[in-house]
Amino acid sequence: MKWKLFRRRMTVSAPRVTIRSQLPWPIRVLFAFMLLVAATAAGVAIYEYGKEFAGPGRRELTAEIDRLNSQLRELKAERDRLAAVATAYEAQMKVERSAQEQLAAQVAQLETEANRLREDLDFFESLLPAGTGSKGVVIRSFRMQPDGEPNRMRYRLLVQQSGKPQRDFVGSVQMQVNFVQGGRNFTLQVPDPGSADAARSLDLVFRHYQRVEGTLSLPAGAVARSVLVRIIAGGETQTQQTFML
Repeated sequence: MKWKLFRRRMTVSAPRVTIRSQLPWPIRVLFAFMLLVAATAAGVAIYEYGKEFAGPGRRELTAEIDRLNSQLRELKAERDRLAAVATAYEAQMKVERSAQEQLAAQVAQLETEANRLREDLDFFESLLPAGTGSKGVVIRSFRMQPDGEPNRMRYRLLVQQSGKPQRDFVGSVQMQVNFVQGGRNFTLQVPDPGSADAARSLDLVFRHYQRVEGTLSLPAGAVARSVLVRIIAGGETQTQQTFML
């Protein structure tokens, strides 16, 4: 009996055996879903990890290029704005500099005009009638002052015949300049006796008045103190006057 049962179990005619799973299907589905999620997360992690080594993607590079181009455009616009402001300031400075130069030229011109007017005023004041007791030629005005260059002096003299002269006065001017140099007193004769041209520049020929103007040079370090002006005619002194400086 036992032998028959053993043979029956070992032959094809043995009864079928069904193996049933111990897990219900919802749990199996959940388990499969978790495996899928884990695989997806692992794939994403591997992708991101690979991006760190491979560098940014095309989209990131494009966005970065666009951002840099935008900054470049802003910087160029700011540069152009500052360049325009600098150009405007430079033009304004040129205008102001030109205006200052024009004002300086006008001031110099006005000073020259003022000096000329003062000289004209002195001249017309000198044309006032001389005293009732004066006769012949008189010295109406004299001025001597520095002429810009060191030791050079410019003098201006006005000589007039008083009254109602009937003929021209013919003569010359002589000057004696008294100056101090190194604590000592010296004199300078004008014109130089040895210079015929200098003497001719001080000749006088006039009916009513004559202006005499010229320059002279003092020795280096000399300081003029006074000038003695003589009017000579026929070898004699007609009049003379000392002017303090």
